[in-house]
Amino acid sequence: MSVSSLSARSSVDSLRSISSLGSAPDKLAPSVDGPMVWRKSELDPTKYVCHLTATEVAEIRLAVIHFRLSGLTRPSISKETFPLSEHLSSKLAALSKEIHSGSGVAVLRGLNAARFNDEEAVIAFVGVCAHICAERATDSYANQTLSHIRDATHEKVPQWATNIGLAGSKITAKMDFHNDRFSGDILAMHVRNDGGPGNGGEQFVSSFWSIYNTLLEKDPAVLETMMEAQWPFELKQKNADPYLELGPTLLFSKNKPICQLVKAPLLGSAHIPRDPSMPELSKEQIHAIHMVEEIAQEVCTQLDRQEGDIQLINNLSIMHARAAYGKTDKPSSRHLLRMFLRDPENAWDKPMSFKRNFEDPFTRGRVQEISVHDFDPWRKISGRESHG
Repeated sequence: MSVSSLSARSSVDSLRSISSLGSAPDKLAPSVDGPMVWRKSELDPTKYVCHLTATEVAEIRLAVIHFRLSGLTRPSISKETFPLSEHLSSKLAALSKEIHSGSGVAVLRGLNAARFNDEEAVIAFVGVCAHICAERATDSYANQTLSHIRDATHEKVPQWATNIGLAGSKITAKMDFHNDRFSGDILAMHVRNDGGPGNGGEQFVSSFWSIYNTLLEKDPAVLETMMEAQWPFELKQKNADPYLELGPTLLFSKNKPICQLVKAPLLGSAHIPRDPSMPELSKEQIHAIHMVEEIAQEVCTQLDRQEGDIQLINNLSIMHARAAYGKTDKPSSRHLLRMFLRDPENAWDKPMSFKRNFEDPFTRGRVQEISVHDFDPWRKISGRESHG
């Protein structure tokens, strides 16, 4: 296996000796081009926002009613159990092509007109996404398929959860640019509540392919560092010490750069600190993180957002970030639903050395948890910290 695992007590010397097991390309891929290479305003909302008509919103509402009357459970939602007209289904499927071979970003707008309650909104989100990408990922750590991004910082911490901490999806701090590691090909988020004007939480996207081209020209050593399978990811475990997993943060699929750089399992966070037994990052890795963030900010654009939107982002080629929110002493109302998806029709091939990592979230038969409400933000701390 190219991803090497060690216990939390392994020495740095052992880390260095085993890192050679990781595989990386012999050389960097050439610069990339195409619609997924964009900078700032070149990603135009008039091109990536897809509007639903009033008739189509009504059709989705009827599909929600149909599913509720079927008596099936939410994990049973599929194209077949959430029926839409051929025209609307094709319109949604076309978004997958845009995410995989277009700009890498798409927003479906108009669902707010349906005025769904919480349960209806979850069913609509999962059902619509089933027509865009047939498969949805389930976190092996917690069996989570749908998670809630919200402010849980004002909630009373149960005694048993005193030392657990809150994941990035439950806090209001800013999040730097990242890709969610081995979580799924497509990041899908449904904006239930944007928190209101002045609340913060603006979302940003950045083309990693543009970042790649810039680094290839100005600092290729950063890309070489990212390719090395020596990045020390700390993976959490239930009722056990965390363990160390070595791997790269840059992969390639037929010369397509794939970014899997996420900071939480490498640096820890204020709410979930890195275990002291974990090795520190090298100066080259710290430099790489700094350079990627710097260029990402230079080429990024703010994601056009309205309540009711379903946002779809290529998690392999588009980095995403978030501004801090909740600027008062009261809990923020900001609330997004999140899933990770895969479309077998358009999915990119994955490097064989890490194919199992990419496949794991889509393991057939795994129990799916698709919760309408998020009552327990401490129980499941964002899987193995592959986010944020």
